[in-house]
Amino acid sequence: MLLKIHPIRPDSIRVRLSTWRSAASDDEGFSLVEMMVSLMILAMVTSGFAYGLNLAMAVTREDRARVQATNLAARELETLRNEFGASKTAPTSIGALSGVINPHQLPGATQGDPLVLDGREFTVVRTVEWLPAGTGTSPCDGGTAVTYPSLGVNVQVSWVEGGEQRDVESNTVLTPPKGTLASIEGFIAAKVTGADGTGVASLPVDIAGPGGSQTRVTAADGCAVFALTTVGNYTVTLDEEGYVSFDGQETTSKQAAVSEGSIQVVPFSYDAAATLELEYVMAAEAGTEFLMPTPVPAVTLFNASLPTMGKLEISSGTTTVSGLWPYPDGYSVWAGTCLVNDPATTGGSRADPETPDPGQTVTAEVLLQPVQATYVDEEGLPIVGMEIVATTTDSTGCQETEFLLGTTDDAGVVRSGLPYGSWTLTGEVGEDDITFAANMPADGSVTYPLVLPLGDIE
Repeated sequence: MLLKIHPIRPDSIRVRLSTWRSAASDDEGFSLVEMMVSLMILAMVTSGFAYGLNLAMAVTREDRARVQATNLAARELETLRNEFGASKTAPTSIGALSGVINPHQLPGATQGDPLVLDGREFTVVRTVEWLPAGTGTSPCDGGTAVTYPSLGVNVQVSWVEGGEQRDVESNTVLTPPKGTLASIEGFIAAKVTGADGTGVASLPVDIAGPGGSQTRVTAADGCAVFALTTVGNYTVTLDEEGYVSFDGQETTSKQAAVSEGSIQVVPFSYDAAATLELEYVMAAEAGTEFLMPTPVPAVTLFNASLPTMGKLEISSGTTTVSGLWPYPDGYSVWAGTCLVNDPATTGGSRADPETPDPGQTVTAEVLLQPVQATYVDEEGLPIVGMEIVATTTDSTGCQETEFLLGTTDDAGVVRSGLPYGSWTLTGEVGEDDITFAANMPADGSVTYPLVLPLGDIE
């Protein structure tokens, strides 16, 4: 038997090895890069799912809380209706309490504490307002005759969800049976309006007169209504810390004459006070080497509606101006109280007004114009250590008429700032005075810092 041996060609070996390697590679699984990409995709999908789940749970929690709050508001109104009709004196007793917090606690809880459901705290605020016209319309909206009084009731339930306060409210009108309010002779309606022209809610209002003293809080429309059993002259007073009247007074009072069967409406402009923090600054062209004058100038606040001819003067050294009426169009601010210190008097324009909201504090910049004066003697050598005083050339309306700018340095230079206007700069050398004029209009006609040559020696 003859055995034949066939040689294997090298190219055949290469093909087979390549096939084996390819098969082996298919069995090795994912590479490290493929694994990382897969994990990233999985993380993105999981994060999106988790976010959607959390959002859905948050919406569900808020919806549940809102339903609970709505039920608590309905519970409060229903409880009040039962009390209202329980006796002839109940309507008067309920009307005497204009604002009550958590008046009806849940069973087993402490009176006055927040109402707790599913571990969440709810606060119930109930306010009542006399409606002498008997139509559900506030007496502050007009009308001076009493028909038959009813009580407007507002219930607001609030809670905290996600760090923010949420609330729901319900309203109703309760009309007492005939004859139950026979002791009421007349009404006073105090209408409190804020700077924006809307009513100021939850504000205590006091009256005092022949029928005694009462305190009520304003409703959502800014109206506080007093039912009176004795006619005569009463004093209506607002005195809330942090609030001011239109003319900047924390305490403000008005008189009201009440006759039988009448409604006396007493209007007030009263709101949370605004505050300005004054910050003296040099114009942008100046460097840090420009120092403030001594004393720093007084400041003028301007609003055309101010009762003091549109201007309020703030004394030198005052850094905080509180008790301001929060005008929606704000206050223009400039340094100095002289007539010529007003930028508008020298062809310029006042800075944009600062507009703090009621109860808000904002910073107001008080702009000074930089002045640099260089003093040398007849030989051109610097005059060192000389005090320079600036005096206004027009003192109309001024609180201060002169300022110490500082002393000249080794180069005979003094750098400071002044309000807009015209000034005379004076320095003493022995028995002589060196003076020259420094005009600082607001129309931009002078380039700052202003380098002044040696003036006349008097």
